Amino acid sequence: MKKKVTFSSVPEQASIYIDGTPIEDYELADKFREECLDSDGKVICDKDTLHDNWLITKKLSKIWWLLTDEERNNVAGFIIRGWLFFYIRYVREGEKDCKGGTGSWKHAVCGHNAVIRYLRFGEGEKHYDEISHCYWSRDKKTEYCYWTESYDLPVYLCDIYTVGPGYGHGVCAFQIKKNPEDFNSWRFFQWTSDNIKPGHSQMPCHWGGKTIHITIQEPASMQCHGYIIKRYIAKWYIDKETCEPVPE
Repeated sequence: MKKKVTFSSVPEQASIYIDGTPIEDYELADKFREECLDSDGKVICDKDTLHDNWLITKKLSKIWWLLTDEERNNVAGFIIRGWLFFYIRYVREGEKDCKGGTGSWKHAVCGHNAVIRYLRFGEGEKHYDEISHCYWSRDKKTEYCYWTESYDLPVYLCDIYTVGPGYGHGVCAFQIKKNPEDFNSWRFFQWTSDNIKPGHSQMPCHWGGKTIHITIQEPASMQCHGYIIKRYIAKWYIDKETCEPVPE
């Protein structure tokens, strides 16, 4: 496939674009490979370097789609395992602007865990005013605000469920390939599971004979105990016989 190169200039400034992307972004992607990836696309830089130089600066999100599928998958796995790779057990409400929790602790469920991961890995900062009074803890002693930083990566919320009474579970979905409607474009994760697939206990083939449905969605607004959906990105159901995802 041929690349389209265009040139644009303004006073005292000139830019080169390849397929609509500034050439500086390609150079940044090459710098990331040099600093953090080996020849097989596996992560070799340490956690602090990835965090300080590429995640909180949003540089990785800027070049995400300039990496190869394999590089993105390897980096996504490293990030999932590197941050919040545990079970968040308690949540409560409190003062705004992350000044401290004051309410009683409640047991966190999968939905809380998914929201907190989305706020960190995805575009969480834009929801700060909505959830700056929400807190989580693993032991009721040390608490953290739902939002502390975000990386702006293509991570979204995902529901796995049966229609009516039965099974319901919340996880996160990390987009690896460009086509969002392709199930294989996504890496599903929750708690200490970094790559959930159909047949996993968190994504069963069926539930007592009932069909399992999977939706990935972008939130419009967030709350301490839930969110309002802005749009559905993709939908599937799991074929009960083959345990394969089928588009809905």
